[in-house]
Amino acid sequence: MAKVFAFEVLKFASSFNKSKNMDSIIITGATSGIGFHCALQMARIAKNEQIIIPARNVRAGKEVVERIKDKTGHKNLKCLELDLASLQSISQFSEILAKEKRLSISILINNAGVQNIGETQYTANGFERTFGVNHLGAFALTIQLLSLIKDDGHITFTSSETHDPALKTPIEPPIYTSAHELAFPTETFEKQNTVGQRRYSTSKLCNIMTTYALQERLKHTNIRVNAYDPGLTPGTGLARTYTPVMRFLWKNIFPVLTLFKSNIHTPAQAGRNLANLAYAERYNDLRGIYFSDGKVFKTSVDSYNKDFQKDLWSGSLELTKTTFTEETFKKGNR
Repeated sequence: MAKVFAFEVLKFASSFNKSKNMDSIIITGATSGIGFHCALQMARIAKNEQIIIPARNVRAGKEVVERIKDKTGHKNLKCLELDLASLQSISQFSEILAKEKRLSISILINNAGVQNIGETQYTANGFERTFGVNHLGAFALTIQLLSLIKDDGHITFTSSETHDPALKTPIEPPIYTSAHELAFPTETFEKQNTVGQRRYSTSKLCNIMTTYALQERLKHTNIRVNAYDPGLTPGTGLARTYTPVMRFLWKNIFPVLTLFKSNIHTPAQAGRNLANLAYAERYNDLRGIYFSDGKVFKTSVDSYNKDFQKDLWSGSLELTKTTFTEETFKKGNR
């Protein structure tokens, strides 16, 4: 009798586990740099969640998955193809996840980013590449995945202190014009280096404005939306379009500064901080904030500009051909 009872308990537990949703963590830009170390840390602390690593190069993504498995013992990692410079790729990625039974997203980390200080490049949809990948790609991905995100889920956008002119970073400060002007910039005779830096810092400003605008629209849910500043992080691939001399300094000299100055981190430090912000219980009350160097900070004057936020939100929906209905996320409807 006892054996029969035990068997029935195990049978019930097995069927219960099969019916449960599988919590999944998605980290873009995880094949190298900050994103890789974020995924590595997440594999160490999120033992029961599935970790999904999107990658433009699936082969490289699968190699990263195996590296993380070897280092952490985490068994439930996988790579899916995703190119944030293509709206079609983003839609295909989202559709694949939507078809997975019992999948729910507990954490979405929009970490992937590019910086181009050379000749203007464009995405598959004709958008200026820095704005197209850093903002529009992350925006489209987030909106398309919202219906899969748990009611107590967390969305994070990796931004940068370069968004704030008051901080006087070495990068050209941002200038917000409009979503359409940033997507399809007019020709300029300024130096490519100046234009490229400004496009990067402006895209990081857009990440923060999106954080605030999305959190406001999700205020009837328990979903948290935050922005993260990794600080100056020498050694990442962000400087790949810099001059050979700057690339050498970025890779070999600047990392020494992490020993002496605040808010300068190695990719490993920045990745761990990003994973902890998204996952650790001590940060569960943070909603609609900007997190930098272990603290919550106010952001630039322009980041709170409601007209800018409104234009960016509506323009981004139009450009990415996505829709957002607040009624879907009112309490009790999800």
